[in-house]
Amino acid sequence: MTTTFALLALAVGVAAGVAVLVVDELRREARDRLPRCTTCGELHHRHAAHR
Repeated sequence: MTTTFALLALAVGVAAGVAVLVVDELRREARDRLPRCTTCGELHHRHAAHR
């Protein structure tokens, strides 16, 4: 019984670690992607001058 609980705890720990890695990768991709401008609708960096 103790071995089963130890394996279950290990599996939960591994799953939590994988979830953290996936979320970190998704945040990094979202930060690197060019956002769509709300003024002109084009893709360019934030704070771009359109005058």
